Amino acid sequence: MLENIFLGLVTLGAIYYLYRTLFKTKGCGCGKDSCNVKKK
Repeated sequence: MLENIFLGLVTLGAIYYLYRTLFKTKGCGCGKDSCNVKKK
């Protein structure tokens, strides 16, 4: 049971990470968190 919960969390984490990466790539051309922060 714990293994299924762990696998579920890992899967959700991976999907969330891929979603964030693709979204940021579409917005600014890179998948890093520092990319959507505008440096002045």
